[in-house]
Amino acid sequence: MVFLARDGTVLFSKKLEGVGRGTVTVAERSCVVEGLDGILQEAIDSVADGLAKQMALSSQIREYAATKDTWKSIAGQSKPDPKPTAPISGAAVIPPPAAPELTQPVQPTPSELVQPAHVNFRAIIRDESRDQFLDPDESITIEVEVKNEGPVDAKDVVLVMEGKDKLAGVFPSEMAVGTLQPGEVKRATLTKHVTATESTSHGELSLSLRSASPLGLVPPPKIFAFGAKPKQPENVMAPDVDQLPSTLTAFKEPKAVIISIGVGRFHDEQVPVVSHASHDAAVTAEYFHTIGNVPRERMRVLLDRQAQLGDFKETFEKWLRKKADAATDLYVFFSGRALVDGASGAVSLMAYDGAPAGPTGVYPLRQLQEAIQRLPIRRAVLVFDVSLDPAPGADLATIPQPDWESGRSDAGKNVEMWMVGNLKLQEAQAHDYSKHGLFTYYLLRGLQGVADLNRDSIVTAGELCTYARNQVIQVTRDQLKSRQEPLCLPQVGRGGMARIHPIARGNNPKPPVIQKAPETPADPSTSRPNFMQVGP
Repeated sequence: MVFLARDGTVLFSKKLEGVGRGTVTVAERSCVVEGLDGILQEAIDSVADGLAKQMALSSQIREYAATKDTWKSIAGQSKPDPKPTAPISGAAVIPPPAAPELTQPVQPTPSELVQPAHVNFRAIIRDESRDQFLDPDESITIEVEVKNEGPVDAKDVVLVMEGKDKLAGVFPSEMAVGTLQPGEVKRATLTKHVTATESTSHGELSLSLRSASPLGLVPPPKIFAFGAKPKQPENVMAPDVDQLPSTLTAFKEPKAVIISIGVGRFHDEQVPVVSHASHDAAVTAEYFHTIGNVPRERMRVLLDRQAQLGDFKETFEKWLRKKADAATDLYVFFSGRALVDGASGAVSLMAYDGAPAGPTGVYPLRQLQEAIQRLPIRRAVLVFDVSLDPAPGADLATIPQPDWESGRSDAGKNVEMWMVGNLKLQEAQAHDYSKHGLFTYYLLRGLQGVADLNRDSIVTAGELCTYARNQVIQVTRDQLKSRQEPLCLPQVGRGGMARIHPIARGNNPKPPVIQKAPETPADPSTSRPNFMQVGP
């Protein structure tokens, strides 16, 4: 959209986009789409509203509007017929000059045209934990880089900020960038704190540019969206899983091997942070070490920059092979980010040097499976608390669900127990009070003994995964108003011996029975059977 003065000067230039949202219906046996009219009208209305707002903010248009009444078209001037007057005695009568005929509008000379400026900008918004979620009382930072790509000065450039929902009112409406000479680049940074919220919500921030100089090409607004996590009630005290109970030691496993990997931050800062991933890996390794008295030399813990792709390969394909034998119980834990292939659904773990824009720095899950299946081990327990992203180039409309089960053989179900904290393409939830991933938190609680569901004083691998799965489903549904569904493989009823592998000491006493006062017996002639007490 371009707004020109009558003399051809560019007063306003803006590329506008409209957004409309709604629901459309398509008949089962027809190509007719119903419901588009309302969406299109909403998009048109949003363009009109945006245009009106941008024009109202334009200093060039305001200045022009203030002076427009003093301008008169030469062709449009109308003069009343002069009344005949008597000639003055002794004066020569000079006829009035004929009015020039104007067939073309007066064109301004090139020197009168104002050459527009051309500016562009980049923006990065980071929350303190870099996980695209606003935690209670967390800070959020805007980093802006503005460049004048035109041949003339861009005067008084301003960054316009508009927040919605949770981000409404957090940032000022404008941030001055200043005047930019041709080719000049200016950078600005602004940090603000976000207040705590009582429930799960979202926030949106729109950034755009404005200048006192006419702008030839105005970059479209950049829109950033964040989720906002609720503040934990002060009276809700979650058990501290970082304090290992004195009763945790349960077995003697001198041949066990522990591999624990946590990658929460990446070499590429554009990769979203996975909250508490390295902490998850460090604490989980200590649990397995303490429970089984596993020697330290049979443990490998890789955290963040220690977990590059080369470290994955060396650990699983060389180091592990030297440690494993027929008496080995293997415990593998991974917390971080993984990519899902757009065609097959195959899952690949992202190393510290991984990047979502390319295939480098990822370790395919199939490669891990093959490395373990070549080992002469007795049992393997693998735990994955991961946030899942589509691989580069994947079509979100056709991408299959993450494939966690292919490559598993019938024999493998007696050897390998897989515990997957997040079944679908989404961010894994965090348990912010304990500074752990939500799935990892309940795994650690289960290892403390509360996952002993049948109260036989032993927590099996199947019981541990079932307990953590049920807790995560319930908490995300009832408290976080979202959904996260873990996966346990082999599933119940598949006959997998790996499910009954003892993994911790049970500590799940029955709740005390509350004694009720005796009730006065009712008249036998009027009593009815209590069907709620009838069980299978």
